[in-house]
Amino acid sequence: MPKPKDDLDKVGDVLLAFFDSERIRISLDLIHRNSVSGWEKWWQTELALYLADANQTIAEWDMEHPFDTDLRTSLKQMRMALDIGFRLKGHAKDAWHFIELKQNNDFRKCIDNMCKDAEKVYSAKRRSFDGLQVRYIACAGAFLTPKHPDEIMDYAADTLLKYKIEVDGFFLEQVGKYYSLLIF
Repeated sequence: MPKPKDDLDKVGDVLLAFFDSERIRISLDLIHRNSVSGWEKWWQTELALYLADANQTIAEWDMEHPFDTDLRTSLKQMRMALDIGFRLKGHAKDAWHFIELKQNNDFRKCIDNMCKDAEKVYSAKRRSFDGLQVRYIACAGAFLTPKHPDEIMDYAADTLLKYKIEVDGFFLEQVGKYYSLLIF
């Protein structure tokens, strides 16, 4: 049986490979240079294009995949969609990794938004309408790297505790010259 931390690392590896592509690094530099904010939809679209072309590691992918919610949670909505999902080559045909993406230049606001989304994300039933099984669900956030990067983990741990969210671990890496990526 896979360990959740292994799956967190697999999600991290896919996202790091995405951010490491030359085209994305150039785009992130332009985004920063031109003070563009709110590039979450761009990220989702570019990630989908990357997954579509990453046929060495990605077997299938999907955007906005629909799920019913587990009504035993405190979430009131009946249905939701996860931003992006993919199946790695070598994994069972119905075992997918899903990611909810967040972007805000301020790391605190980004982490707050990730935690607010975590309730929705973690309330998804383990099978989608189409029968895809959730192997792992992650929240991923991209933000400007603060002057004191050690603040990120402290703030994330405190905020998750405040929201009473348990996670399998953290994945924090610098992406490009100016941004950090946090996954839990």
